[in-house]
Amino acid sequence: MTLLQFMIIFVSIIFVFFGIDLFKRKKLNALHLIVFILWAGILILFTVNWAALDNFWSFFGVARWADIIVYGSIVVLAYFYFSLLNRISRNELKQTDIIREVSIAQAEWNLWNTDTVFIMPAYGENDAPIPVIGKILDQWYSVILIDDGKNWDLTKKLHEKYKWKPIVTIKHIVNLWQWGGLETWAEYVRRFGDKIKYVVHFDSDGQHRLEDLKEFQKAFKDDPKLEIALGSRFLGSTVNMPRSKKITLKLGILFTRIFSGIKLTDTHNGYRMMKKETLDKIHITMNRMEHASEILDIIKSKKIRYKEVPIVVIYSDYSMSKWQKISNAFNIVKNLIYKKIFFR
Repeated sequence: MTLLQFMIIFVSIIFVFFGIDLFKRKKLNALHLIVFILWAGILILFTVNWAALDNFWSFFGVARWADIIVYGSIVVLAYFYFSLLNRISRNELKQTDIIREVSIAQAEWNLWNTDTVFIMPAYGENDAPIPVIGKILDQWYSVILIDDGKNWDLTKKLHEKYKWKPIVTIKHIVNLWQWGGLETWAEYVRRFGDKIKYVVHFDSDGQHRLEDLKEFQKAFKDDPKLEIALGSRFLGSTVNMPRSKKITLKLGILFTRIFSGIKLTDTHNGYRMMKKETLDKIHITMNRMEHASEILDIIKSKKIRYKEVPIVVIYSDYSMSKWQKISNAFNIVKNLIYKKIFFR
């Protein structure tokens, strides 16, 4: 055995012990430890038998060491790319936490002693949410509106029109996208919603109907152990839904079954109702529309008891004008795969 072979074997064994130590300190998960040990074992095997290394690469059509350098460089670049992306993502989460704390501290008005609160994110809305919120307040439910850093005139109008009503407005100084708004209200309810029993996700653009709330309430009445109820337009019905939207939603259902392993009839529906305690299990970290898939992924992984209920979704000219592009579905898939596999 040459000195070089001995040094490679010695260093490989040392790194295996380092990996085991990191695993014991919970700095390395079991899958990474197995890959770590396997890689060290393969390195030792090829060090002892150089011919085995040549035979191995020949099997994959690699005849020159220069090819190995190129392929290895690609792997190294990919590693540094995802490492940098992870650092950026972690910094964004920290920034979001700071903005959230400032926003909650400056929240206007307080929750009343109602058992159900409606959560409504708003970004660049005109006056469309005002009558929608009015119908909810008339039924003596509470409302939390998240004004996401663009149209603060809306909160001013709400305060003027619904003075002395159970409504809380929270303003983000910058846009945190829909996930940021939903997680901000969730944190607000965790801290200050002592009397709250149920929380409802509800669109502010008029797509959802308050009348369908009875379907959610019935689901919780029929099953006391139910933790979250999910609205489904395909169990119910739609009004003026374009065919392109239906095709996109059906593809989303198929992707969710493969990606999260959860079977639903409607996967990107923003109408939900959950028990307040369920908020402690669901912490959203993904932005834009990926959060809808993340919620389902959490439901599956944490075995949260769920049920779909029929609802009606209304597509108006106003709501359709705010659509995300269908091409954005590829960004959603890309971000979900990154978050689930590469983000640490």
